[in-house]
Amino acid sequence: MNITKIVEGIWGKKWSPSEDMEKDIECDTALLDHSHLVAERFPQKSFTLDRFPLQIKNQTVFEQVNIFFDMTHDKPTLIHSYLREEEKFKQVFRKLWAYNSVWIETTLPNVNVEIAAVALDSENKKIRVKEIHSELKASDSMSMKINNLHDFELFLELGLREKVPSVFIFEDMKICVWSNFDFSLPLYSGDDKYTELLQRICSTEGIYLRSLTD
Repeated sequence: MNITKIVEGIWGKKWSPSEDMEKDIECDTALLDHSHLVAERFPQKSFTLDRFPLQIKNQTVFEQVNIFFDMTHDKPTLIHSYLREEEKFKQVFRKLWAYNSVWIETTLPNVNVEIAAVALDSENKKIRVKEIHSELKASDSMSMKINNLHDFELFLELGLREKVPSVFIFEDMKICVWSNFDFSLPLYSGDDKYTELLQRICSTEGIYLRSLTD
């Protein structure tokens, strides 16, 4: 099954990004570049997965409390703080992965994989990402089904560390998460029952699911 069919299955007959009249006609992704369209079409079911319970609108304040992976290069003492925050997001994603068929659409085939791999935290992951890069390039594809937790965490790290933007599609729960905005991730949740479950998971792990309508 191709990624377009998976994406259409999330919304059924209610909406299709490929048929949306406001879609960028030059865009060649099924969902990856359309987080803004999803948020506009379904604001009540759109959220931000975040470290903070409310959006910090004062940019000066935000810059003082924000943390992202590349910051740790210049300030190595921040690596433990970064990894602690990253692990909270990983735990939420692992729980979603365990209960879903998971698909991913990713820019990996279009990036310099040697540079991207440097951000990964194990040699096995660095080797594996180069293998996946070659496989996707050979098949001229930007998407794949993720059956292996090791592969799943590989893409998650690359997204959270802002090296390879991806969208994770949790098919069974109808949840989509875009991982290209460091620790502030756009999220769509189509089923209220699973949104409530996700709220509980986030609360347990110490992060927040902020509604776009709050």
